[in-house]
Amino acid sequence: MRKIVAALIPFIMIVSAIVVTADDEKSITIHLTFEKPKEMKYGNGSLFYIHGCKLDGDAGSPIMPVKPLQILLPQNKKIDTIEVKKNVARIIAKNVDIVRASYPKRLDNGNAATGKSDKGAIVEYVGTYYFRGFRIAVIKVHPIMYENRSAYYYEHIDITLRLKDAKPNPLYRGLKEDIESVKKMVYNPEYVATYENKNCALAGEEHRYVIITSKKLANDFGENTFKKFVEFKNKFGMNATIVTIEDIISNPAYWNKTAMFNDTQAKIRNFIRWAYINWHTDYVLLGGDVDIVPVRYLNAEGEFHIEYSIPSDVYYSCLDGSYNGDKDNKWGEPNDGEDGKDVDLYAEVYVGRASIDTYDEEENFVMKTIAYESNYDDYVKNVLLAGEDLGWGGNARWGGNHLDQFIDTCTDGNYTTHGIPSSRFNIIKLYDRDRTTPWSKQDIMKIMDDGVHLIAHMGHANYVYNMRMVTDDVLQLTNDKYFFAYSSGCMSGGFDQDDCIAEYFTVKTQHGAFAGIWNTRYGWGGGQDEPYDIIDYGTQRFAREFWDAIFGEGIRELGKANADSKEDNVWRINDLVMRFCYYELTLFGDPSAVLKDVDEHPPSKPSKPSGTEDGKIKQEYTYTSMAQDDDGDMIYYIWDFGDGSTYIIGPYEPGKSVEVTHSWARKGKYEVKVKAVDIYGRESEWSDSLLVSMPYTYHPLMELMIQIIQDILHIVSSPLSSISMPISFNFALISSASA
Repeated sequence: MRKIVAALIPFIMIVSAIVVTADDEKSITIHLTFEKPKEMKYGNGSLFYIHGCKLDGDAGSPIMPVKPLQILLPQNKKIDTIEVKKNVARIIAKNVDIVRASYPKRLDNGNAATGKSDKGAIVEYVGTYYFRGFRIAVIKVHPIMYENRSAYYYEHIDITLRLKDAKPNPLYRGLKEDIESVKKMVYNPEYVATYENKNCALAGEEHRYVIITSKKLANDFGENTFKKFVEFKNKFGMNATIVTIEDIISNPAYWNKTAMFNDTQAKIRNFIRWAYINWHTDYVLLGGDVDIVPVRYLNAEGEFHIEYSIPSDVYYSCLDGSYNGDKDNKWGEPNDGEDGKDVDLYAEVYVGRASIDTYDEEENFVMKTIAYESNYDDYVKNVLLAGEDLGWGGNARWGGNHLDQFIDTCTDGNYTTHGIPSSRFNIIKLYDRDRTTPWSKQDIMKIMDDGVHLIAHMGHANYVYNMRMVTDDVLQLTNDKYFFAYSSGCMSGGFDQDDCIAEYFTVKTQHGAFAGIWNTRYGWGGGQDEPYDIIDYGTQRFAREFWDAIFGEGIRELGKANADSKEDNVWRINDLVMRFCYYELTLFGDPSAVLKDVDEHPPSKPSKPSGTEDGKIKQEYTYTSMAQDDDGDMIYYIWDFGDGSTYIIGPYEPGKSVEVTHSWARKGKYEVKVKAVDIYGRESEWSDSLLVSMPYTYHPLMELMIQIIQDILHIVSSPLSSISMPISFNFALISSASA
């Protein structure tokens, strides 16, 4: 590979390899070479596979290989035109019937949906999206065309993106973590070199975590309040803060002259944009139900191309543009973004909602979240997969068939996801498929009360019914080991309604779940017909990518994993019901919560702190230590300096020497010790203590006197000195001066 210098560099891709060559500053060229397709029979039809391609088919369309591309555009450039060159098509099959995708079906047993006709485009431009100021073009390449029952294959396809100037993106921060993140999202990470070196200056303190709530809830007093939650987050370096709705809506900095962009939702979003830039905020907790933190309704198509208005917190997460470019009464349409194109679908901040109204609900949320995040328990290894009889035809009938795709490595649909590792977790399968009678609410409630960590559910649901439980059943739970749930059922996360069941699981009780992901409207499943075993649909695509984010990509934070599951599906956002699912999947819980893995070993006992043992008060000294972790988990270090002060730093890679500075205010002897805690809450024992003496008060005059004494003593004791003089100092006076 040639090095990127000042010039822009196009990008050549050969499906399984990437080569970069030089080009001008006005275009990017992508060269793709595809292997010859392999035909496989499926029933009375055929499927074609190409190495490195995924299978895709919108409802009613042929299932075909597709190569999704995520291309990073140079800074301040956007796509003007797209040119496609290809070799002469080779015919690979005549008189062939390619298997068509079936229609997604609502998980409330509603009507099937209708989809698009056969696709004719070789290159499909999905859109340009924005991640923290970086422009990412998403393109789908179809190397096989199907016409009049004949299949044609293109071995070589060249795509040239002609560029034109674009305005600088106001959300570009240039932070190191932003740069590292975008490199993992695109095929041409070298293009980050075209973006200016910039590090947005902080406006005061950094607040990586912001809670947005009402003044009343912010000022609640009690054992478990948002104030305590902020203290908890601050211990682990988040520097969290609370901002009230009242303060946001009264601040002209977040107002807009256009009335439709000046409602409470828009003001909250403007504040989040400001905090993202000026405080380097990454996580936002919406601390209230819709009457406190109002929701934005976004539009997407469901069955028969019927438009739905969907309550969605995506509006507070993806911060580019207004989300209503045509200024009508419909937000989030595919033409509501820049230049009439799609809206932003890459998250700048990671959002979760604590859908609370009262102090009791606030206390339940805070208590359960802190209890989960600060402790490790052996129940973490217990996973429940709850699959119902969905009443459909074919393999899609059984929820268990869908849920099996979340275990270990799954290649269905010719794409790979890495799910819950069966080698580490105790996976309980509660499947109608495997029983003579359906499982009951008593069955699942007993598992919850006995202690289960993760629950994945595929079944029918509504606003007050989920996992065969109704809201009153949730109140009967007694578990004090809290679980995370991901349900594909319809409507159970409809927090804009009167207390949906997701709210019962998370904030209405001291038991149940500490967090979960639920749909605010319809979930969409495999549909009535085959081939579900070849290609999946709707909600299932997001659920697979969520568990892959956790266990495949190592993205452990719930808000970030939820966003990643959506971003991994942006390339098919225009497939039927995909935008619908993208908007509605909502995290109820702390977006920065790290989902625990099975942790066989706590960190090792840290090494005895090393550093200054005799010093002066009110001066800072540096101390170092180090711990190992046999599981390879990241480590926090809790430092105790013996004077009542405790510092928590991290997380750090295990085995890395870490350092911290401290000063003492009073004379005395202090024991400095340190404990290691991994990201899942497992603690080491305390290190051996280092005894530190702080005998002196720092005083410039006293320091000068001591230096004079030392110089005189040095002269007197020198063998070269022939001078003998009596020395008499009033040490009591010196001691008095230093007191």
